[in-house]
Order: sequence, then structure tokens, then C-alpha cells
Amino acid sequence: MKYALFGLIFSLFTLSSLSASELLKNGDFETGDNTGWKYWETYPWDGDGAPVEFPTHITVAIPGTIGTPLPPAISGFFALAQQVDSNGTARGGLYQEIKVIVNTPYVLTGRMAFYGDDLGDATIIGILDGTWNPALAFTTINKHTISGNSISPWSEFSLTIIPTKDIITVFTETRQDWTHGHVAGWYDGLSLQPTLEPTKFFKSPHHENHSLQKEKQP
Repeated sequence: MKYALFGLIFSLFTLSSLSASELLKNGDFETGDNTGWKYWETYPWDGDGAPVEFPTHITVAIPGTIGTPLPPAISGFFALAQQVDSNGTARGGLYQEIKVIVNTPYVLTGRMAFYGDDLGDATIIGILDGTWNPALAFTTINKHTISGNSISPWSEFSLTIIPTKDIITVFTETRQDWTHGHVAGWYDGLSLQPTLEPTKFFKSPHHENHSLQKEKQP
């Protein structure tokens, strides 16, 4: 009993310490570049989504030039912009793999803005349970999407994952399905942190029975 209690206290202390630490590198993009992140790109948009040294059909810029939101950045001087113009039907962005603790809840927060001039335009942020996998990036439901022929100012998002593996992947994606027009997705203030679930304490049933027995005594 004593060792179990010690283990519980140690686990809570560890998670409490983790909850104050930022796990995502350069989530505010204040380095002025993609430090901490890797590129990926698919051309055409339904291709394999392989990592690339530098994208050629999607522009990853800090700052961007298409559909610039106001203000152009939220958490400082810089924000990530992913842009596709009339060069083709491409999708791509950045991804980052993070070491985590299995079965511990993590929350990804931040802000996104969007410029699209066609129904097939979209910008996305998501989390994969595991290492980078472009097929899962396309099908995962654990993501936040802004899309369509619209202009969206900065808005907040929040995604939660309870990983089954010791690595998760945070990824950004901007997509254009047609060979005309422009699309741009903007990202800033991205943060990934573990979150503590409320701990519930229950009375021991033996304690309750003992109390009832006492009440029955004359």
C-alpha cells in the first residue's frame, strides 16, 4: 500500500512538472524560419506526401505574401505561411515528431488564418499517433481544417490526443485541388503540452461497512 501510494505521488509529480514544459520546438516561428520542423510535399495533391529537402510546388514562408491576415502575426514578429498558387494541384507543409508518454493526454493549441478562392482550397493542422505517415495525415480525424472559397481571420483551435505510441507527429498542411487561383494557410502560437486529468478520490468500501457496523451497535 505504501509503495503504491508513493508511485502515485511520483507519477503525479512527474506529470505536473511536464505540464509546465513546452514540447513543440519553434511553435511561434520567432526564429524567422522552420527550425525544428521538416518539410513535406505532395504533387499532385493525391500523391505520396514524402518528406522533401525543400518544397517546389508549395511555398513555405515566414512571413507570407498571399492573403496576409491582420495582424500578420500573433505571438511576436513572425508567423508561418503556406502558399500554393496557380503552379499546380499540390498539398504540403511542415511536420515535427515529439517524444511523449503513452496514455498521457496532450493538447495542441494555437491560431490559424486562411485565404482561399476555390472550394478545393484548405489549410489543416493535425496530430498523428506515431511517426510521420502521409497516408494517415490524409485520413486522420484528429485535425482542424479551414477550407473553401473564403477568408478567415485568426482563430483559435485545440486538439487533444492520448497516444498509444511513444512518438506523436504534429503536422501542418495547405492544399489546392485545382490549377488556378491561390490558397494560403497561416499558423502562429503553436503549443503542445501534457494535460492532467482531474483525480477522483473514493472512500474505501471497507471503511463504509465499518461505519455502518458502528451505527448498529447499541
